[in-house]
Amino acid sequence: MEGLLRSRDVSLYIHVPYCFRKCDYCAFYSSEDHRTMDAYMDVLLRQIHAVTEDVGKPFHTIFIGGGNPGILGTDRLLEIATAATVKGRPLEFTCELNPESVSADTERLTSFVDRISIGVQSFSDGVLKTLGRNAGSSSSIRALGILSDLKKRKGIRVNGDLITSVPGHTADETLADIEKLHGFGADHISLYSLSLEEGTPLAGRTRPMDEESDRECLVRSWELLKKLGYEHYEVSNFALPSCRSLHNSVYWHLGQYIGLGPTAESSLGWDKCISLRQKESVEEYIENPSFDAYALSQEELGEEYLLTNLRTKDGINRKEYEMRFAESFDDRFGSFISDLDPSWYIDTAEGFSLTEEGFLVLDSIILKLAMAI
Repeated sequence: MEGLLRSRDVSLYIHVPYCFRKCDYCAFYSSEDHRTMDAYMDVLLRQIHAVTEDVGKPFHTIFIGGGNPGILGTDRLLEIATAATVKGRPLEFTCELNPESVSADTERLTSFVDRISIGVQSFSDGVLKTLGRNAGSSSSIRALGILSDLKKRKGIRVNGDLITSVPGHTADETLADIEKLHGFGADHISLYSLSLEEGTPLAGRTRPMDEESDRECLVRSWELLKKLGYEHYEVSNFALPSCRSLHNSVYWHLGQYIGLGPTAESSLGWDKCISLRQKESVEEYIENPSFDAYALSQEELGEEYLLTNLRTKDGINRKEYEMRFAESFDDRFGSFISDLDPSWYIDTAEGFSLTEEGFLVLDSIILKLAMAI
């Protein structure tokens, strides 16, 4: 593949573009027409074979996401997992599942998968109704009971996604969601502040929560997660000790990853990066499963590096920055950092990172620093 550095780790993302019904807040591509599933599988398996042979070594991490991968069924998911691991097992293998797709048969996936990520979003049926979710709270409770059992017996890790700052609902509901998810033994919690995306049904019928209430939801939630023992290691992600998502960390530190499936994206290279994207629909993907490649300019790469690394607790490592961009981080950004509020960041000889106060104004910090590029 163009731009691939075989000397560096390579991760694999596989997009399963099928849903039973798209949620009202979701702006990502998915299809409710499942008649193309067999053709999609044929193309995907051929691509996995070709990419696996090209990389020539085990993938660093593998992530099957969606959509709702559970729609494929366990047999198909095992076909994908088998094909993706012919060169060896990754350090981490994650599969996303919606609550309604978790069953006793999910245990079979643990022959490959060691982390399962479930989209709970909320245990409040009122919140779920506002979001237009397919599954009610009883479905999530049933699914988490199965996953908690698999964690005890098979040693898998369990990720749970939650959404906060939903219009018409309170911070107390989010706190109750966190407590409940923690009670099921979730190793990792992703907490997303609701974003109303243009063109979605939810954006057409409601307004976003006001900024002050949104901030209250986040701050109170972060305080509770810390109290429960979760490390706030990325602006929207929290992990128990040694339970960070290795795959998502590849994205946040601008590592190499290959994305397969409709709308999936890839990033290859290091000091020079090639961005690749698969076709925009299942039909296009089946007909012509090629990549559209785009070489990032140094300015674009610098902006992407800021945008991803500053989302994390680790932030930017000065030595790595200098190796990647052949310049000093301080020479490039020092004068702009001096204009920021000191409570927003931690600046040491080793690196530059944001505090939780900085996370709350992340966009404005990125815009400020991007002016230096």
